[in-house]
Amino acid sequence: MNLDEYIRMSMKVTEKSRRRIVMIAEAIWIVVGVITFLMKQYYLTALMAIVIVAYPSAIVYLYKSKLKKIYAEMPTHQQEQDIRYEFYPNYVSVITNKSEGKIRYSDIKYFIESEDELVLMVEQDKGMLLLKKNCKPELIDFLKEKLSN
Repeated sequence: MNLDEYIRMSMKVTEKSRRRIVMIAEAIWIVVGVITFLMKQYYLTALMAIVIVAYPSAIVYLYKSKLKKIYAEMPTHQQEQDIRYEFYPNYVSVITNKSEGKIRYSDIKYFIESEDELVLMVEQDKGMLLLKKNCKPELIDFLKEKLSN
């Protein structure tokens, strides 16, 4: 998985929680902005407006910066480790240069699908990225059937 794929997967995995955080913060800042406007504190009102506009972009920028640092420190990245998935009727086998593991489909909590990829979520913040361009349509249909139950 290259850096762009890792960032896309991580952004998808944490999208709901990031949205909640942004919505709560934005709601608070809107209330504060209205209060400062009513108190005729126009400089603070303008500052709140700038914060409301800039905050979502700042969160994405900071999160992507953190992901880049995490990716650079990942042992699999440092060792040029390949990851291969093999799909069987009851489980998926995850094979790397150093180990092999099996994950039962029943242990996969949910999946996230986009136009280019599938992310199979084993835990809230742990998943497997599958690029659709590397998958046959039959595999994608098989996974959807297995994981939609």
